[in-house]
Amino acid sequence: MSKLFYGPPPVVSVFFWCVILINLMTGCGVRELASGKLAPPEVGFQGLTIYPPESECWPLSARLQLTNPNPEPMRILGYDYEVALEGENLVQGDSTDAITLPAGGTNQVDIPILLKLPAIPKTLGVLLRQEKLRYEIAGGFRLASLLGGMKVPFRFRGEITRQEGLERLRAYLGSKE
Repeated sequence: MSKLFYGPPPVVSVFFWCVILINLMTGCGVRELASGKLAPPEVGFQGLTIYPPESECWPLSARLQLTNPNPEPMRILGYDYEVALEGENLVQGDSTDAITLPAGGTNQVDIPILLKLPAIPKTLGVLLRQEKLRYEIAGGFRLASLLGGMKVPFRFRGEITRQEGLERLRAYLGSKE
């Protein structure tokens, strides 16, 4: 009985595809980034904006600044994030909006954060009980590549005093002055 042969043996196929993927990665900047020839973008925290509460959520926005230290443009496929207050994770989300960083340039990204209705009383309660409130915004930006992208992580921690928090909220809660 004879065997039918429809292609190269599996070991040859795996080797062939590995060589192709490695060659394709070189053109996407992944190899240069991994070898240190290209630097990952730098991520800086610019601030947090509080918007008026809505019926089912309280919208916030974290502004981050991305800086491309490289002599060529860099494409970012999106990001993910988590926001924690006093160590408790309140919100997480992601975006697939593409961002292009010009060579040697910067781009600001406003990350929309929606505190859902169940988290609002807990957040206000912590703000009113404590003198200082610790917050953390963490996540990562996905760089473009054929293999789904490398991730450039970010993490920003800070504190806001009760007075600062109340001053930011005063416009939305109604001032009694």
